[in-house]
Amino acid sequence: MATKTKRPITVTDIQQRIEAEYPNLSPGMQKFGRFVLKEPSRIALLPIRQVSELAQVSTSTVIRFVDMLGFHGYQQFRDVYRIGLSLTGPSRYGVHTKHIIGSGKKDEGGDFWSRTTDNLVRHLADTHKSIQPEELKEISTLLLNARQVGVVGTSGVFPAAFYLRYVLSLILDDVHLFEGRFSTFDEDLVSFNKDDLVFIISFDPYAADAVRIAQYCAQHSIPVVALTDSSVSPVALKAKRKIIVPTTSTNFYQTLVPTFAVFEGLLSNLVAEIGKEAVNRVSAKFKRKEELGLYWKKS
Repeated sequence: MATKTKRPITVTDIQQRIEAEYPNLSPGMQKFGRFVLKEPSRIALLPIRQVSELAQVSTSTVIRFVDMLGFHGYQQFRDVYRIGLSLTGPSRYGVHTKHIIGSGKKDEGGDFWSRTTDNLVRHLADTHKSIQPEELKEISTLLLNARQVGVVGTSGVFPAAFYLRYVLSLILDDVHLFEGRFSTFDEDLVSFNKDDLVFIISFDPYAADAVRIAQYCAQHSIPVVALTDSSVSPVALKAKRKIIVPTTSTNFYQTLVPTFAVFEGLLSNLVAEIGKEAVNRVSAKFKRKEELGLYWKKS
């Protein structure tokens, strides 16, 4: 059971406490903990009743959660987020946009394009602030040193996994896409060991296959890099390195824009580390594709 200790005084303090206490929390409090980590702007903006409804937990669970952290009620907990997060920028705008669309109200100006792009700009800015350059360099080094790399992404994130495998294969020698057709993930993993690396992309609701692969890798000492939406997601908990990106959009689906931004950052680091040889590898592979007739030519 989680223990009540000194009250956190910053948003970062709260996030670190949640991550530390997470394994000891009840399922309901774990669920709310994930919500807090994923949706800090909503904590700052919304009262307890709305937050509990969005997180799909009871208000009593929220009260127990903030009490466990050492706060005297939800308002004191919320004030940390109101002070720590900007409520005048796109964060607030993005939250209200989702509520407007979700409730069926029409946008008075009809400018959903601006709302969409503003949300994406906010996400990219948040991603830039939350990921340190050293983190991407460390992950790039892991990719370079791995004997082989496996990329995992199912359902809605499969396009991201497919793209990552494609671009990595231009500069790395042995990159596999784990498609999982006909439940072949076990066969995909059989040749992997501690000298390899598995890159898992998974967002809430987390694909069962992605979680099973993360668990398998942990059991067999296979290093995992998790690109996910929460530091306590089931794939992040098993990972050697984790990259957290926002995924909320102004529509019903999750945005992958921050995910692809991370890919570009990783690739830039890889090219910088490999140097001129990276250019040679990419040029050689594109030349081979051209020789195979993969690109259209004007007759």
